[in-house]
Amino acid sequence: MSVPRILSVLAHPDDESFLMGGTIARYTRSREAEWYLLTLTQGEASRHRKRLNLSKEELAARRAEELETAAAHLGIREVFLRSYPDGGLRDLDPRVLLEEVRALVRRLSPAVLVTFDVQGGSLHPDHIVAHHVTKHVFCEQRERIPALRRLAFAGLPEETVQRFPRHLAGIPFHRIHARIPVAEYREYEQKAILAHESVQPDVEEYNYENWMLGKFEYYSFFQEQPDAVVDDLLAML
Repeated sequence: MSVPRILSVLAHPDDESFLMGGTIARYTRSREAEWYLLTLTQGEASRHRKRLNLSKEELAARRAEELETAAAHLGIREVFLRSYPDGGLRDLDPRVLLEEVRALVRRLSPAVLVTFDVQGGSLHPDHIVAHHVTKHVFCEQRERIPALRRLAFAGLPEETVQRFPRHLAGIPFHRIHARIPVAEYREYEQKAILAHESVQPDVEEYNYENWMLGKFEYYSFFQEQPDAVVDDLLAML
């Protein structure tokens, strides 16, 4: 019997590790699901490029290697890394991104799509574009793909981000539908985060381990309202 598939649609290399690394490891290491990742840009516009003295092309290549290493730590089945302009997704014809995501959803027939919430977590415009494109494809395809049952938005509770040393947008408490226990998978998430060597100053600057490597990761569900907060992205499917 085949296991369900989960596909995350994200904007940059490292989003998968910082945002949902524990969740990914939880499903892949338990073999309860196969996890696939679509990353829309290569992160070549990172603020760390000048510090590293790399061209955009060189940084893109480096971040692609880092992503593959991180994905291996997390147990991701396959990474689909695209080269749309970092920081420029909102300037593209949206039909291009829609077709990119649509084609992969049709190919994989995932049970769950996962992306950023409507504010993109960090308010990054690329994150917000990824949210809207993924939501559009989900609404368009869920009646056509029997396996496709849920769209989940990853984020942090509002009360958590209010204490965070970087400005982030959180999920209101009443909109948190899933709280995934990830403590026993923390080592995989840490290894994945450390694989993204080019952005390690961010980890140090924002004291990431103390602020974000918690016992749980949080999600809201699109057009669903469970009676109680669940501990499984596949619950009730």
